[in-house]
Amino acid sequence: MMEHHGIIYRTGKKSLSARRAEENAELLSAGRNAMHGSWRLSGINKEQEILILPYDDPAAMRGKLTDKELLISYFPDSTFTQVGTTGNFLTGRWSYDQASQSVLLTVGRKTEEVLLTLQKAPNGQRVMSFDFGRKQAMLLLEDGKPILDFQDDPFYWTNNQWRIKPTKPENKRQLVRRLRNYLLHTAYVLKAAQIREKRRVSLEFSDGIAKLYNVGIGIVKPDKIPQTWIDGFYSREDAIKAYDIYEDYLLNAKHKKSRTGKWIRDDYNILVDIHNGLASW
Repeated sequence: MMEHHGIIYRTGKKSLSARRAEENAELLSAGRNAMHGSWRLSGINKEQEILILPYDDPAAMRGKLTDKELLISYFPDSTFTQVGTTGNFLTGRWSYDQASQSVLLTVGRKTEEVLLTLQKAPNGQRVMSFDFGRKQAMLLLEDGKPILDFQDDPFYWTNNQWRIKPTKPENKRQLVRRLRNYLLHTAYVLKAAQIREKRRVSLEFSDGIAKLYNVGIGIVKPDKIPQTWIDGFYSREDAIKAYDIYEDYLLNAKHKKSRTGKWIRDDYNILVDIHNGLASW
């Protein structure tokens, strides 16, 4: 009877639940390393006001979060970034406490400790849960495994400076720098897709003016410029100036050809060439 219910195993085989329990224990013991990579918001507990991360004004986020709106990435140098499809972006620092199995998240001068649970879904996908207490919780699903050269991750903070709105109008040199940072970010989206062997390239969290072709790089029409991209500039006028610089470069600069037979790699090479060429534009 005990053998029938899986309590004793003379063959040495373990039940599925036992194997999953061991896998989850391994994830928790890995702790810090297991958090590396990108995670997509899957669900939140909305019974009370929820602090998704230590926002200065958490009430501003109430009622605005829906499925697939946030991507949070954790890196080995203790930095993290959070990107939303609505254009919101923040970066901060994190640390993991193995003893309490909790994470300290710091944004600016504010730090919050949250309990961490790591599990593996039946399909092998990692699942992370942040418990803020008071019936407040956030569920995240693994969206992208960590990249060895993590500074080449498209969502590493240095590759997202184009999202940070300046406090005053920018000159041409500053606009070109912002534009180049955006193009490098987009190039790294392609590179990450190659490394992670993804079947499709998603610009869901990277909407901008670059248009990807098979093979080639173009520009979206003026009336199709995403508002989230414009919001990264001081004003719409500055955003249009950057758009014009990019369009002028595509029309008049000399470009290297890339024909490897793999369009993602080719588009990556073209974007990097444009990024480098704009340095002297």
